[in-house]
Amino acid sequence: MTTLSIRSLLLTCAASCLACAATAEEYPYALPFNAGNEFSQLGVEWADSVAEATDGAVTFTPDFNGGLVSIPEALDAVGSGVVPSAMAVVSAMSGVVPSFAFIEMGGGMPTDTPPTEEAMTTIFPDIENLLDAQDVKALWIIPAFGGGLACRDGFIKTIDDWAGKKIRAAGRWQAKQVEALGGSPVALPASDIYTALQNGTVDCLLTVPTIFLASSMYEVAPYFSGYELTGNALITIVGNDVWDDLTDEQRETVDSLSAEMTVTGTKHLREINEAALKEVETTAKLYRVTPEDRERLARAWDPVFEELAAGISDDDGKSLIQKLSELRQ
Repeated sequence: MTTLSIRSLLLTCAASCLACAATAEEYPYALPFNAGNEFSQLGVEWADSVAEATDGAVTFTPDFNGGLVSIPEALDAVGSGVVPSAMAVVSAMSGVVPSFAFIEMGGGMPTDTPPTEEAMTTIFPDIENLLDAQDVKALWIIPAFGGGLACRDGFIKTIDDWAGKKIRAAGRWQAKQVEALGGSPVALPASDIYTALQNGTVDCLLTVPTIFLASSMYEVAPYFSGYELTGNALITIVGNDVWDDLTDEQRETVDSLSAEMTVTGTKHLREINEAALKEVETTAKLYRVTPEDRERLARAWDPVFEELAAGISDDDGKSLIQKLSELRQ
């Protein structure tokens, strides 16, 4: 090979590398929790898989603890292009997307019949459509498992035991669920819950085992009644401008990995929840509510879900509600 040929080959390789570098994109990825949180860990796993599958051409760089954007502002920030991507909390988006309140409520998603991961796949096209109207692309979704009541003075074994209890509820529709059972909902910021339980301002807290343990809530509310409620969720979203910047091949890769994470991530969270419940048994006091009493609870909450459904007027919202309602039966 002549010197000129070698030089030409080197120049060609260099140009190719520069072209690859020019098309590589790095997007900050806002995560609402710390790096040790189970939801954050799934976000990191997904981001790593995207970077590997695209040879670094598409990289989502995790930023933890709401450092880029707060939970309430995530949807608007991504839709307006201020933040490229985020793991957004459904309950924080329900003010803008009212039908999301169905997912937000305790028992809004099935746990076992069908498995939650199947239900997520069923409803995801509607979620995509609803969020596309907010200028964002929904990529994948994972739920919060194991919802129950942490109480100061005893277990809440049946729906009759809710009556008269002061229960911290997050948001309008959780409050309606508490009221439907004769309880008194109390609105409190998360930072005040421990003290409120300690001094008796509230009797109980709607929560999940992982948060119950991580926040040391068992110190002031040691009785955990496990209703196995699946509700609320986190959705990884990117701005439509970011999505449109990707090539067709990159979008196909990201879509495929995201669909996979919805399933594998949901299964993983189910395992984490069960491990957390076992830890509750040793750290505090656990009562696993019977299937019969969980069914009674679901039926007692039917009017609340029906009230929400009656207020949804847009087609995509109605479609989501119809599917979720069928899954609750």
